[in-house]
Amino acid sequence: MLVLGMMTGTSVDGLDAVCAEFSGPPDQPDWRVRWHASLPYPSALRKQILALQLPKRKISLRELLAIDTGLGDWYGKAAASLIGRSEHAEAAPQIIANHGQTVAHHPDIGATLQLGDPSRISETTGLTVVSHFREGDLAARGQGAPLLPLFHQLLARKLSRGAAVAIHNLGGISNLSYIPADSAEVLAFDTGPSNVWIDEAVSLATRGKKKFDSCGLIARQGSPDPKAVKKLLSKPYFKKRPPKSTGRDDFPFSLLRQATRARGADLVATATEITVESIARAYEEFVLKSGPKVRAIYFAGGGAKNEFMMERLAARLAPIQTLRLADEVLEIPEQALEPLGFAFFGYRSLLGSSIGGSWTGARTFGPPGWITPGRNWESVLAHLNCG
Repeated sequence: MLVLGMMTGTSVDGLDAVCAEFSGPPDQPDWRVRWHASLPYPSALRKQILALQLPKRKISLRELLAIDTGLGDWYGKAAASLIGRSEHAEAAPQIIANHGQTVAHHPDIGATLQLGDPSRISETTGLTVVSHFREGDLAARGQGAPLLPLFHQLLARKLSRGAAVAIHNLGGISNLSYIPADSAEVLAFDTGPSNVWIDEAVSLATRGKKKFDSCGLIARQGSPDPKAVKKLLSKPYFKKRPPKSTGRDDFPFSLLRQATRARGADLVATATEITVESIARAYEEFVLKSGPKVRAIYFAGGGAKNEFMMERLAARLAPIQTLRLADEVLEIPEQALEPLGFAFFGYRSLLGSSIGGSWTGARTFGPPGWITPGRNWESVLAHLNCG
């Protein structure tokens, strides 16, 4: 079955999509990537999403619903555009697995909110859509995040060579999956902010001319504020034991601004250093103290392209190897790995298999993603029955 996984992350920088083919059992399917692509976020929609998540922001239900439908329309048009490209003609997906845009995540009350009406995606494309991947895990009393560990287990079979490894996603929020040598019990949690602070610091430092720190060139020119780094890393979240997850709600950019007088490249360097140090401390406190030593940490996500941050992580985590996952496993960009994971979860959802697990704190079976049948639903059912 061909599944198009689509992801817009916490950084709100664009849509990444991967079309992958899956067959066989949900736990160990055969799979291969057929194509991948990225599209920029419409500027007006991006401004709405970022404004929606400002601290103490008030919004009417009408405005919230308008963003939900607006995102759904854009996702649908984006998917149709990508599928319609001539180079993708031989691998047209049957299913769209869309994560949606996270605008709120409150595991303390068992709630999360990803916008992007799946009915509008289905109506535009005619395809069956799988969405709302986190609610089932929250209903099972889990954190609803991170969700990628099952996908990371799938990838780890190509990486571990009998040793314990970790796969680390550097998206808007940083999260890790520690996979023991026997791959039995995964430890996974969010370590704190990553690109979500760095990108905003870059935008401020460049007066909006740049949206991210390409190769870490700006941070390399600056000096981090050590007092701000120490102050922010004393926040209770960093000391809290897993399972745990976080987002913009816990780490608004204003928190960084209030902690330092650093500006320009120094502010970007400070945001980068907080990311690096919070990651290193997470491994030292929660991974390396228990279980066998990690042979290697494979980094993925947009932050893995930040050469300066990767250099700092290598120095801070030595002698553990720090590698880029996309280079080691797949010939696709780092940002394509997360939508590939959700394509996998779309396939699992169709087969009725859970996508969360014990690492989130879930106590029971967590229902998988929501299925919105499209005009092709009968053919999807026929394919599943034949499989």
